[in-house]
Amino acid sequence: MIIFGQIGEQFPVRRMEWISAGILMFLGIRLLDPAETFAQPAFRELAAIASEGTWGNLLFYCGLFRLIVLYRNGAWKPSPEIRGAFAIFGGLIFVALAYGIEVSGVASTGSITYAFLAMGEGSNIWTAAKDARVPYSERIHGKHPS
Repeated sequence: MIIFGQIGEQFPVRRMEWISAGILMFLGIRLLDPAETFAQPAFRELAAIASEGTWGNLLFYCGLFRLIVLYRNGAWKPSPEIRGAFAIFGGLIFVALAYGIEVSGVASTGSITYAFLAMGEGSNIWTAAKDARVPYSERIHGKHPS
């Protein structure tokens, strides 16, 4: 129960990181299901880069590993550098999704939603970078509030 208490203390600061990780993981699951999501014009740009299955696996595993890193970060060892790298990746994915939907000519709210998620990842990058500036000894001894 101590582990969950430590995660609970960290959660308010990292709320958006947990949400972004979940979104990436479940987007991956959606792309891995049998429906042909990339058959829609809004995904033409992403389909030109890689197959739906490749994107699905990439997003699922990145989201899953990010959740594991967040759990580990909150329960045992701080890892702002890894959190920052995942936030950069997430931001790039959300920008790619927003761009792909916007240039597809499909009238969709998806481009707006993904653009704002990308901005949320910018906030996550900032938080991780701020945490990385704290000396490691202070991070592991609980002297740093976030």
